[in-house]
Amino acid sequence: MPSRRHLLSSLLVGTVHAGCLLSVALGLGYSVGPSNYSLLGLSWRYGGLVVVAAAPVWLALRYRLVAPLVALAVTTGYVLGMELTPPGPTFRDVAELERLAEPTGIIVVENGLYIVRYMINASVWTVGFLFVGLLEYAIRTRWERLPDVSRPISWLSVPAPKRRAAGIAAIGGLLHALVMIWFAARLGVTASGGFEILLYLFSSVGMWLLAAVPIYLLVRHRLVAPTTLLTVFVLTDVRAEFSPSVDDPHALYFGGWFVFLGILLVAGGIEYGLRHLGGSRQWLSLT
Repeated sequence: MPSRRHLLSSLLVGTVHAGCLLSVALGLGYSVGPSNYSLLGLSWRYGGLVVVAAAPVWLALRYRLVAPLVALAVTTGYVLGMELTPPGPTFRDVAELERLAEPTGIIVVENGLYIVRYMINASVWTVGFLFVGLLEYAIRTRWERLPDVSRPISWLSVPAPKRRAAGIAAIGGLLHALVMIWFAARLGVTASGGFEILLYLFSSVGMWLLAAVPIYLLVRHRLVAPTTLLTVFVLTDVRAEFSPSVDDPHALYFGGWFVFLGILLVAGGIEYGLRHLGGSRQWLSLT
């Protein structure tokens, strides 16, 4: 069956993708071998590198969606380029940095760890690539000048009926929320004053709304701007982890989600207004 062949081909490409990145990481001296992780940790990291490539490849083979594949190629190319081009990773003992007399055995890596961070955060990258694919699908089914997808998805007609659009938005919001809650926990996002539980409850609802609302506007009303901005927010958020700093962008994204939601709604309102203004002008020109 073509669908099974596409799935197997995608998993094969994902496995090659993971193998190439892990080979480069081991060659650079990173401790990413199987013995460095538990079974669960190994499955999450290695499996993440497989899935992050397999998903865009499957979308390309199954539905001829090219944007996720381009996004994957650019991201993986960037990661390999940063690792393999000068200055490259430098391993230094903390004693050297702190000017201590004796080595501590604690190693700090400078100008590196791109593959390691890509591997750990592969789930966030995967969600970003899926949003890119959803955008391309909606755009190519909206504008006649663009080539249509090879196999339209029966349950993802755009515009979709109200109930179906709500279901798609709910699933997309749940996927976004689960990944972003995990991302926040991994990065150690907390709140002072013992309000950590309230922060995670508040932001869990926010992470769901932040994706569900723009996806609903996309599949129900064909408003592209909100989901485009959401995708940019997700990819920019996870890309910032390649160069971690004291000011963690994800803490702002996770805790201040209502600001980003407001930006998405404003963008959707502007697109809606421009579309109806253009439609009114076209109607007046015909009369």
